[in-house]
Amino acid sequence: MSDDRLDHMRALADEGAALAAQARAAEQRASGATATDRSGAVTVTLDDQGRVSGVAVANGWRRLLGSLALDEAVIEAVGAATRRRFEAWGDAYAEQAPVAAGSVDREDFARRLQEAAGGGGPMSVEDSEAALRELLALVESIDEGLDEVSGALDGALRATYTGRSSDRKVQVTVTGGGDVTAVGYDRQWLLQAHEVNIARQTAAAFRAAYLEAGRHGVREIIADSRLGEAQQLAQDPLGLARRLRLTD
Repeated sequence: MSDDRLDHMRALADEGAALAAQARAAEQRASGATATDRSGAVTVTLDDQGRVSGVAVANGWRRLLGSLALDEAVIEAVGAATRRRFEAWGDAYAEQAPVAAGSVDREDFARRLQEAAGGGGPMSVEDSEAALRELLALVESIDEGLDEVSGALDGALRATYTGRSSDRKVQVTVTGGGDVTAVGYDRQWLLQAHEVNIARQTAAAFRAAYLEAGRHGVREIIADSRLGEAQQLAQDPLGLARRLRLTD
């Protein structure tokens, strides 16, 4: 492998580590985004993946909205919380220093690879280049996997999935990408239900919708593609070390 290609791989590895650190910091800032619809009747909270994890319905919501507009208020609150989450992501990235490209030299990169495997001594040039070849093969596999799943992902992200609360009084429909497209209520039940029960059943319907999307969505497509191998290695440091020939 040429020195230029090795240098490029080192730069990619360094940038990837820095970007991952930035993403973790941004995720912490964005987690728990909360927003309310314009009337103040509905408040939703998002988890660290941008999904609705909590719903609160204000006492007197019927006076604020009328008894038939709660579904629109829920969708509006989700949209506001999503925008707030994106703003938190943007602020977190803006406050961080930009990623420096190509800042890892040959010896430092070899040392970091060895530390990742838990080894004690420095890597030889031959071992370092062998590890970098494996990294390149892994990157190429990811690139091929992206081509493989791109069409399928587009369809999965556009598909819609519906979940219902346990008593089937509330239903929520989301896309494979997590966007909320519809919230529906049993109108007769809604006229008399307590706001605490409405909130609880709405949150349950969101959980059911996300679960249904998860059964047929993006994760399954990735798991069945070449990207699945890279995902498994990312979750298995020892397996990655073996792939990079850093350990037996």
